[in-house]
Amino acid sequence: MKLPKNFKSNFNLKENNSLKLNYFCEYFVSCDSKNDLFLIHDFLKEKKLKFWIMGDGTNIILKNNLNGLVIKNNLKGFSIYKNSIIIGAGEIWDDVVSAALDKNLYGLENLSGIPGSVGASPIQNIGAYGSEVSNFINYIETFNLEKGRFEVFSNQACNFSYRDSLFKNNPHLMITKVCLDLSNTFKPNTQYESLPKEVINAKEQRQNILSIRSLKLPNHKIIPNVGSFFKNPVISESKLDELVIKFPNIKSYLFKKNRYKVSAAWLIEEAGLKGSKKGDCGISDLHSLVFYNFSDQSDFLVTYSLEVKDIIEEKFGIILDYEPSIFS
Repeated sequence: MKLPKNFKSNFNLKENNSLKLNYFCEYFVSCDSKNDLFLIHDFLKEKKLKFWIMGDGTNIILKNNLNGLVIKNNLKGFSIYKNSIIIGAGEIWDDVVSAALDKNLYGLENLSGIPGSVGASPIQNIGAYGSEVSNFINYIETFNLEKGRFEVFSNQACNFSYRDSLFKNNPHLMITKVCLDLSNTFKPNTQYESLPKEVINAKEQRQNILSIRSLKLPNHKIIPNVGSFFKNPVISESKLDELVIKFPNIKSYLFKKNRYKVSAAWLIEEAGLKGSKKGDCGISDLHSLVFYNFSDQSDFLVTYSLEVKDIIEEKFGIILDYEPSIFS
């Protein structure tokens, strides 16, 4: 059977995940071209293997060695048609934000500095500072690894919601391209509380975002982490009313009718867990949503995160959900 040239067995994933976890996979392949996709499909069909798709590895937690195939999505490309940009899934997200501004295309400024690849961005509908990538997606091209064919999804068909999408529960749909519709007019989005309310241009807005992120979020290349560890929970209005009686300073935002988003960072801080440690892992003293890990195994990290979930549920009656994907 013909295999892609970048195909390996018993591959160490340590340099392919931002937590630097020292786990191996049975097979590993870097998918660099459309032809590779068809070869990977044939291999999976014949071997009937479990598989995982990996971008830049900044939003995954490895729990153990992986028996199956890890596919690194390395499909490149960047083209512009009027106000739309079409990007290969293997491009780095923040490089695209910067390139769009260089081409005088606006809208992505508030999503500056988010680590990871373009292909990963729609899966959990990345968002920051009052903006989400789904606000700009026109369509997404995928390769169906089960059927061996390309399939295209409109924005509506992607079923986007808060940190969620169609692709999160359909890993056989490997994202190959993302088309974003941007604007040639800069309209600053400064609604987020910590952002300066007056900016001169989009590049200043981007710099403001990058500066805030650098102060609040530890660099994963220096302190191994996956960014925000938990999603902000969404609760009912009646549940919020209940909590406000006990915790008048609770941080919440209207999400949609009768539904409110509660700050997971506030919950963790209110529970006295910010800056806490367990073994070689802990919660950053810069931002209570960031868990760091200096071990090359994930045991303490996973165990401590479960303890934190239990503490938050007991104190507030709220169940936190993980933001990163767990590979096991």
